[in-house]
Amino acid sequence: MSISNYINTEYINKLEDVCDVVQYREHPAFDAVPFVGSIKKHPYDQEKCLVLLLRKQGRMPWFKEGELIELKTRDVQALDELPSSIDLVGTIINVFRIWVRRRAIAVRFEPFEVTDEEFRPFDADSISRLLSKRDR
Repeated sequence: MSISNYINTEYINKLEDVCDVVQYREHPAFDAVPFVGSIKKHPYDQEKCLVLLLRKQGRMPWFKEGELIELKTRDVQALDELPSSIDLVGTIINVFRIWVRRRAIAVRFEPFEVTDEEFRPFDADSISRLLSKRDR
C-alpha cells in the first residue's frame, strides 16, 4: 500500500507554506551572560531578585557554587528551564539558565564562617553540611 493512500491531498494543500512562517531571529539573551542557578524574588524589594548559583559557571570560574547574587529584575533577559535538582534534605530546587544583561550591575554575596581566625569562604556543600548539623 502506498503512502499516498494515507495522505489526503486536500489536507496537504490546506497547510501553510514554510516560506510564510517568520523565523525567530532575535533572542534577548544574545547580548547577555548566562548563570545557572535558582532565581527567587527579593524578600522586600520588588525591583530586585536573588540568584543562587547551583553549579560551577562554565566561562566564569571566579563564581563558585553556592554564591548568592542580587540583581535588578529588569536586567534578567530570559530564563531557560533546566532539569530540577534536589538538596540533601529532599527539597526540589527549580534550576534555570538565567540570562542577565551584559554590563548590568549586581551584588555578589559570599557566605563565610564568622571567626577571628583565618577567613574561610564556603562552597554550597560545606554550607549544606553545616546547616544540616545545626538543625539536628
